[in-house]
Amino acid sequence: MLCPPALLYLLYIVIQVGLDLSLGLFLTAAVKLVMGLTGTVILDAFCGVDLGIVSWAIIATPFIMTALATSISLGLGLDRMMAKYVTENFIDQTDGKKDALPISTDSTYTK
Repeated sequence: MLCPPALLYLLYIVIQVGLDLSLGLFLTAAVKLVMGLTGTVILDAFCGVDLGIVSWAIIATPFIMTALATSISLGLGLDRMMAKYVTENFIDQTDGKKDALPISTDSTYTK
């Protein structure tokens, strides 16, 4: 049986692989699966030698960093500043043509 941090990480990997498969990103899903299973084994090995706190730290660090970055961004009002910059500098780049596509359409999700 897997220890709780390894189980949580495995659940996260299963969700990520499922999302990649639903988008047709099969190679990405395969790489994530291999890396995720390796990470799960490592986390479980940490728990096996009584280093469960290290496993929890490895799992918690990305969540803590994301929360910290979000707090800083909201506290400094970076979203409002960026929205103002974008509307002043990047809106209406369609060369004046009505119903024209934007200049850049090279997106992974565009078909």
